[in-house]
Amino acid sequence: MWMKWCAPFALGLGLAVMGCGAGQEPAGEAGTAPPAQTVEQGVSACAGPSGAICRYVTPAEAGTPGSGQYADPHVVIRPNTPTKAELVVFLPGTGGRPQNLLSTAFADADHSLYASASSKGYRVIGLTYQNEPAIAQLCGGDDACYLATRRTLITGDVQPGSAVTSMARGDAILPRLTRLLVYLRDTVDPAGGWGSYFVNPSCNLDCRLNPLKIIISGHSQGGGHAGVIGKDYRVRRVVTFASPCDSLGTLGPVASWTLPPLTTPPGADTYRGLIARGWSASGFTLDICDSEAVQHWAPDRLNAQWNRITSATGLCPSDPHACVVKDAQFFANWQALWP
Repeated sequence: MWMKWCAPFALGLGLAVMGCGAGQEPAGEAGTAPPAQTVEQGVSACAGPSGAICRYVTPAEAGTPGSGQYADPHVVIRPNTPTKAELVVFLPGTGGRPQNLLSTAFADADHSLYASASSKGYRVIGLTYQNEPAIAQLCGGDDACYLATRRTLITGDVQPGSAVTSMARGDAILPRLTRLLVYLRDTVDPAGGWGSYFVNPSCNLDCRLNPLKIIISGHSQGGGHAGVIGKDYRVRRVVTFASPCDSLGTLGPVASWTLPPLTTPPGADTYRGLIARGWSASGFTLDICDSEAVQHWAPDRLNAQWNRITSATGLCPSDPHACVVKDAQFFANWQALWP
């Protein structure tokens, strides 16, 4: 259920959603539950980067339990002394969990994707949302379905032509992000500056996100959602990892939603992309989204500044799709993605 009171909000001008105050993608990711170390305000501490405070906050604690099916905690990281005004929001891919990137078999907490942003002075949120099943599984060869379905999962409002025909608004990206920021500002971390990401930092019933202060990023399915948010709202930057993946069948063209118009204008300062491919004695191992992502990043579409890195080490030879967000060999490349 939602909190006792809710009010409309919008991310800039565009699709309205409700907020409360007080391609081709892999099947999913495995992960482990977060530790049960309890700290103030009922949130849980996490082992994050040095020089930063790391917290788990569940959707239920924040006030957006939704259907109850997407209950893994959000990851919230604040540098002890933030130096950047923007907020980095990361959306995991299909079946992914934000806590899976805090540390991995190939990256410790100080060399994780999150640390690449927090070490530059950014506050960071890894957001849990309704991220199953894969968008390609839902839409197949229906071009219009991709944009409509992604908008539904972003806003919680079912759009005409969406393959998701009903959902709890509390499972969607923007309602969860808005309510989490209100909860951080008012309850968990009042001195943390979280209200600065609203148009009115002291908002009460009507909290509206300030998109120009948000860097929206994501992996695989999450990267596609980040791209649609950039299409619909003027954000500071869109950063996509191994995505967008949307295409109309294995040999079909890519989905059309990355074509103009784009509210966040195309270009190297506004769209960035990163993808990996592995190399071993048997040859190259391509990311499952390699061909599609490159087409979406093209000059006539997002006009993104992008990089494909070939690696024969770490996770890349066996799993380039996960490698691009989980392997510390990319740490310097990750850092370069944040303004």
